[in-house]
Amino acid sequence: MTAVYDSDAVTMFWIRSERESKSPNPYDAPITKAYDDAARAVGVRLARVSVDDVVVGTTEGGASIRVRGELVAPDEAFFHTKLVTWPVDRHDYWRHLTTYAALSAAGFFTTFPVGQSLMNNEKLLTMLRPYGSEVPRLPTVRLCTRGYGPDQLDWCTAAMRTSDIDFPVVVKPASWGGGHGVFVASHAGELDSVLAWAGAAELTVVVQPWLGRDVVDHRVYFIDGEPYRVLTRRLTGDAFAGNTSQGGVAEWSDLPEELVAPARAVAREIGLPYLCIDFLRADGQWWFSEIEIDGSAAGDPAMNQARFGSYRSRFDTFVRELGSGGGK
Repeated sequence: MTAVYDSDAVTMFWIRSERESKSPNPYDAPITKAYDDAARAVGVRLARVSVDDVVVGTTEGGASIRVRGELVAPDEAFFHTKLVTWPVDRHDYWRHLTTYAALSAAGFFTTFPVGQSLMNNEKLLTMLRPYGSEVPRLPTVRLCTRGYGPDQLDWCTAAMRTSDIDFPVVVKPASWGGGHGVFVASHAGELDSVLAWAGAAELTVVVQPWLGRDVVDHRVYFIDGEPYRVLTRRLTGDAFAGNTSQGGVAEWSDLPEELVAPARAVAREIGLPYLCIDFLRADGQWWFSEIEIDGSAAGDPAMNQARFGSYRSRFDTFVRELGSGGGK
């Protein structure tokens, strides 16, 4: 079935990392092309911008938004507002989040509300809000490590005992992705060393149970609250994460029957047009791991088109509500 959209092409301003938007990584060229093609197929023009390109002003009528000097209107354009959380971007978080909030307050459709952009990849926020999942949450302790010292190790191990977390444990940055920065500590001495290293970089980290080398990560991709595809990832060699960037093995698979209802419950409660939810399985036990609101699937043209089609459909609904007085 071919979707029918309400009008000619509209613009989606994808707010990117300042560093990425000013000096694109050639490695991302295939992803960029795949997304451009998918968006074009559903009547969306992708324009990659940074927060520096967005100027917000107030008027008697409410607000004005200019992108690279051009005035834009809420019924002609919308904004992709997923916070980028790589280490190089951490000094820009406040600029991004306040820009996203300003765009929403100015009456524009944004793909992710500020609160959900904060949730993305943030392991503890996922654990604190299970979103209706019947799958047990993975026990988690989160701590900020700037100025790390012996007292903080005691605080961390006390919190671990309260959360029933025993050694060995996984220690990893709270909001990174790609399986980067993952360590396993077998005892308190190793945990102390990892946290001291994290403190030197002023990282916020999480500590979780180590589920062993046979753990399987099931990433469920959702379009409008319905499961679309599942990517399973497994550890290889000495890696502690199954991400392909860490040498893991990934393959598309069917959604296990026991995950259908709980996964759908989480996706529908969140209510985003597109998102990914990660579940782990180890020793016959399922665990609710994390939410990735903007997981990439550049190698699947059909899913990319469905994703951008969902953004476009939500935007069209938003514009209709504006016209009927039901919008902001």
